[in-house]
Amino acid sequence: MLKKIGLVAALALIGYSLFTLGDIKGTANFKGKLDSLTEVNDYLLIQNQIADSQIKAIERQDSILTYNIEHQKAKVIRIKEIVEVEKNKIDNFTEQELVSYLNNRYPKDTITNPLPVAQPVLASASRDLAAYDGAKHEIVIKDSVIAIQESRITLKDSTITLFVNKEGRYKSIIGNKDQAISEWSK
Repeated sequence: MLKKIGLVAALALIGYSLFTLGDIKGTANFKGKLDSLTEVNDYLLIQNQIADSQIKAIERQDSILTYNIEHQKAKVIRIKEIVEVEKNKIDNFTEQELVSYLNNRYPKDTITNPLPVAQPVLASASRDLAAYDGAKHEIVIKDSVIAIQESRITLKDSTITLFVNKEGRYKSIIGNKDQAISEWSK
């Protein structure tokens, strides 16, 4: 009986030793996998933080560009106001003021071949010239607005790319967490 108890105790000790040694190897492997997944997740989180700072920088640039666009639009409004004032002045010109206005605008052209033209035609042409002058300035400003808008679109595209990359990293983090949970359940 004592032999049987000794044999059972020896077998139990051997089984326990094998189980413990196997468990130690399994535990080391388990911990290694978890540590590896944690390191990957930490790296991905750092990459997302970097992307967040890049997004904030892009948002600051976008707000500057938005301000510039609003400033340019205000200039266009101001030009339109100036053109209207100029047109109203032309409407009130006398014949001599109208001729003087055109002579000042085209000093060489009015001397070579003077032609008699009715005052309403000259006034209408002068109003159109004032509108044309304003339109030239507006076009320059609106071209700059278009260029600024294109820059904003490029920034928005960059922001979208950063968000898509962040989403991919978050999905990887979730996948790694799922893998860690499955390791824990084993």
